[in-house]
Amino acid sequence: MASPPLGRLVLTHLLVALFGMGSWAAVNGVWVQLPVVVKQLPEAAAFQGLLQLLPALPRSTPPGGSEPGLQVETPGAAEEEEGEEVSPLQRPAVPAASPEPEGQRLLSARTVCLLGLLATTNALTNGVLPAIQSFSSLPYGRLAYHLAVVLGSAANPLACFLAMAVLCRSLAGLGALSLLGMLFGAYLMVLASQSPCPPLVGTSAGVVIVVLAWVLCAAVFSYVKVAVSSLLHGGGRLALLAAGVAIQVGSLLGAVAMFPPTSVLRVFRSGQDCVDQCTS
Repeated sequence: MASPPLGRLVLTHLLVALFGMGSWAAVNGVWVQLPVVVKQLPEAAAFQGLLQLLPALPRSTPPGGSEPGLQVETPGAAEEEEGEEVSPLQRPAVPAASPEPEGQRLLSARTVCLLGLLATTNALTNGVLPAIQSFSSLPYGRLAYHLAVVLGSAANPLACFLAMAVLCRSLAGLGALSLLGMLFGAYLMVLASQSPCPPLVGTSAGVVIVVLAWVLCAAVFSYVKVAVSSLLHGGGRLALLAAGVAIQVGSLLGAVAMFPPTSVLRVFRSGQDCVDQCTS
């Protein structure tokens, strides 16, 4: 079977890349500007709900992987399709051991752990942490909030590029990285719970620490998500389908879990402009 022309391949890859970058630029571009516009627009926090109208981000094939479902032709298959008979002696030897069914690979303990890790990280990055970002960083000033959003968004693609170069395949290593990210997340949760008077408020050290915590948290979790998705890619189509389900279910659970404390119970308090609430 003849391969497609080089020009068509280049055009296809270019169009796919532009399609993916379009959604990312729209979503990240709006989120980065939220610290600037959310206080001025009459929609205020309701403005964030309009972001749900944006199309979902497309997910590409993990680095180093191939598209699921593609089958590799063995020598002799092309000749048979063209009508030429190939004798059994000319055919390559086929290994006697048959590959493990996809269902069994999907139910392996390692795959279940990877899916749980993927669901947990997405619950934190897509539901829990975005809900407290303003409470944890805005008390330190608009600049701290803006830097946390901008640099946190920049850490995401950088961590993905790092995963393309250095991919951790150890389940223990990915678990350790997830725990590290959870430590950063726990620190940010503590800051949000003490808003509008978190530790080191009004100091340069407080600004640096909160921004650094958001950047490292975003970078660690982004790396874990890419690494886990890449490992699950080897499990076949069912594993990729399960990964998509884990991502969406984790994101949903994280968002639902944070709605009562932030919007109903008002556990987190925000500061007021031009009012110092931290003086005794």
